[in-house]
Amino acid sequence: MKKLIQIIILSLLFVSSYSLANEKKQKLQNIYILLQEKNFEEGIKNLQILSEQNDIDAQLLYSKILFSGDLTPQDFENSYFWGFSALLGGLKKASNILEKLSEYLTEEQIRDITSKLIEFLEKRAYEKDKRAIVQIAKIYENFTEPPDLINAYTWYNIAVAQGIKTAKSKRDEVLNSLNEKDLLDAQSLSIKLFKKINN
Repeated sequence: MKKLIQIIILSLLFVSSYSLANEKKQKLQNIYILLQEKNFEEGIKNLQILSEQNDIDAQLLYSKILFSGDLTPQDFENSYFWGFSALLGGLKKASNILEKLSEYLTEEQIRDITSKLIEFLEKRAYEKDKRAIVQIAKIYENFTEPPDLINAYTWYNIAVAQGIKTAKSKRDEVLNSLNEKDLLDAQSLSIKLFKKINN
């Protein structure tokens, strides 16, 4: 088990060290050091804090730890929550853990987790977290049944207005799927939420 933990920690340190901004990178490296020194309680507490700041690398590591149950009791719902957030943030490798977790969670549990994740990301968006804005749009476009294109357009529209250039093609793609009334509703909601975020 000790060897497994070291392999997980070292491999994740190597992979994630290239993708983090300096400050968050340093915080995540400090967490790896705490875990290597077997200071699991403090390491996991700091990992949770960094995950709540929407650091997707921390979220994926936290998801893996919650899934494995080696350092803290297994918690599949929270593992799915953080893995899902990391996936929405652009870490495609998070889909592996979500596939495994979907074997243990019901569709109703996954819907509840999705709702909680929307709440979490909206709170982050209102704190001017640009990544969260795009993450919300992705949930509405790809992970609600049926897809909620009004909300997807709304959040992509806000993302573009916040200067996220990569959201423009997604916004325009969703735009072409809306009728005139839905488009008007979505634009009105975009304006309202954009003002809320920027106040």
